[in-house]
Amino acid sequence: MHWLKDNVYLASWLAIPVALIGMVYQNRGKTSAEVDWNRSLLYIAFLVALAAAFTPIFDTSARTTAGLLVSMLIPFLIIDRKPR
Repeated sequence: MHWLKDNVYLASWLAIPVALIGMVYQNRGKTSAEVDWNRSLLYIAFLVALAAAFTPIFDTSARTTAGLLVSMLIPFLIIDRKPR
């Protein structure tokens, strides 16, 4: 159990390829003009910054910068969400 406790941040890194696979699957059959690339890149940037903020092997300044990016992207992603 100590390995899982020490490496719990790996789930945040695994979220990135899972999200990419989901985006590809969701946008299959669409042309390049129909895909919302800006929103997709914001989601990927958010997930990478979140993973970097949780990873303890990065230095403190990198984790702090990633945490600031996450804290700026969360309100933007909430406010700018797509209407259903």
